[in-house]
Amino acid sequence: MIHKDNIDQARANMLKTIRAAVRLKHSIAADEELNEVLPRAEAKFFKQIQEGKMPDPLDLKKLIDGK
Repeated sequence: MIHKDNIDQARANMLKTIRAAVRLKHSIAADEELNEVLPRAEAKFFKQIQEGKMPDPLDLKKLIDGK
């Protein structure tokens, strides 16, 4: 393994911090979207069960859009 000098290590640290921040931003956005989508999908699933229908769990568009 090659030893990094202070400049190379600082650059690597900066890039790692930026990558982590961008990933965290998208992870939080995904959590917020899932907080909206999952309860609707679950309600639709149980509504179909109550109507005697077996929902297709692979029909994601229908589950996500709530149609």
